[in-house]
Amino acid sequence: MTITARNLVRHELVGMSVHVVSSSDPGLVCRRGTVIDESKETIRLDTGTQEITLPKRVCVLSMTLPSGEVVNVDGRVLRGRPEERVKRSPRRKL
Repeated sequence: MTITARNLVRHELVGMSVHVVSSSDPGLVCRRGTVIDESKETIRLDTGTQEITLPKRVCVLSMTLPSGEVVNVDGRVLRGRPEERVKRSPRRKL
């Protein structure tokens, strides 16, 4: 299945390019990198020089899809274990 803006939440995020558009923690804004790991509450990014951990609940992320399309996603929509998030039906629209 192709990753689109409508089904992004139901896919694996590892390997995707991410940019933090906004956050309640000003130190996280403008961070960018590639997703290397994901847990229930956090996303780990490789920025090229370091690895950082982002809490999902406080960030709005701009994600680049394999097609090149850029989509903004509220991190609260991504909360939950990745394997459980893939199984559940979407309740919120992006």
